[in-house]
Amino acid sequence: MSLAEELLDEGRTLYTDNYYTSVPLALRLRNRKTHLVGTLRANRKYLPKEVVQTKLKRGEMAAKQSNEGIVVWNWRDKRDVRMLTTKTSALEMVPNNSRNTNAMHTKPKCIADYNKGKSSIDISDQMATYGTALRRCTKWYRKLAFEIIWGTSVVNAHFLYNEYSLQKKLTITEFREQVIDALLERISSTNILRQTFTIETRRQALFGPKHCKR
Repeated sequence: MSLAEELLDEGRTLYTDNYYTSVPLALRLRNRKTHLVGTLRANRKYLPKEVVQTKLKRGEMAAKQSNEGIVVWNWRDKRDVRMLTTKTSALEMVPNNSRNTNAMHTKPKCIADYNKGKSSIDISDQMATYGTALRRCTKWYRKLAFEIIWGTSVVNAHFLYNEYSLQKKLTITEFREQVIDALLERISSTNILRQTFTIETRRQALFGPKHCKR
């Protein structure tokens, strides 16, 4: 919660995946006037077993709401979708606008809220994969650095460029290419000369000139 400290107490909604969603977190956020909507793992503590462990057929659902306003959902589509929310009641349903002709006609409102709230993050993650510098053989700490520098930072910069620049909007690939061109131009403008060393000159550069034998 420390990461969101400046955003609490203002009636906002926090969207989380099943790694973070829990009843204790929902209670803490509720006390800070903040809603929580997130997917849920069935093995979390303090969950109603009659909801998360019940066997459902496609289109069926089970839900339970606590006195504190925490709603736990289990809705069966192609698989069980478990949700926790403090934003909607256990009875709110909305039309399912999926293009899939086999999709259910309605779905819980908390799922629609979650999909809407997470959409920008999903798009950001998708854009970061375009032209990614990550490789399987790269060690994890290098992957983290590449992801922050060449992934998240570039995607954020691309968004700001298209939002505030008076120039033509660019795709993420075009923006990456312009960043690379600008970096290469800056390097060339500093007149950095690259020398091709032989094995001997490299040795001398590292260890000094070789002593002459008498």
